Amino acid sequence: MTKITKEQIKKAFVSEVKNIGGYVYNNQDWYQEDTQRMRYILATIEMSPGDSYSEKPKQLELGQEDNRFYGCIEFLDEVNDVETGARDTYRIKDEKRLLELMNMSDSEVADYIAVNEFDWLGDDYDHANEYLFRIMNHWQDEVEFDTEDYDNCDQMTITRRPRQWNVDPETGYKSENKYEVAYHILMDYWESLTDEAKEDLDKRLKEIAL
Repeated sequence: MTKITKEQIKKAFVSEVKNIGGYVYNNQDWYQEDTQRMRYILATIEMSPGDSYSEKPKQLELGQEDNRFYGCIEFLDEVNDVETGARDTYRIKDEKRLLELMNMSDSEVADYIAVNEFDWLGDDYDHANEYLFRIMNHWQDEVEFDTEDYDNCDQMTITRRPRQWNVDPETGYKSENKYEVAYHILMDYWESLTDEAKEDLDKRLKEIAL
């Protein structure tokens, strides 16, 4: 059983909402705006020292190495476990390396990238969207991020919308769609209904296209 909790992963990899600015110029600079995003880079991109566009492999200098943190954790689009109903957004692949990366200070993470001359330039807007949609919109519930001006070659605009949740006071299930919450409340009582009551309820809901 892994000792790393989801809250610890969130603290290490998820940017604070206030640190997400309003624009993306290029993905290299954008990801280097805070340590959480730099950790995400190290965990998700296989990199070697030097210019990633060079056809010739770089001769490693003293202290340089290939990115040893790549693949220690896999971040996923939200997946619902059909057996438990749990919502899963990650898989730990190498607990030892993940712990090492999570425990590195801000300066240690930045220095590791600088010493090894790692770069991840390219697909600027798509790469930023990956983090905004897969990480920020799944791992925090304060705001929903979106982007505009994708065709603008100078910068992409990042927008944010405050989220308004409807919460079942009994179970804590929440959704911005109140009908979805109502459906989950109904399902809690479904098995206790008679077959006649179920048929009647099903008919009434179909009449209003639900």
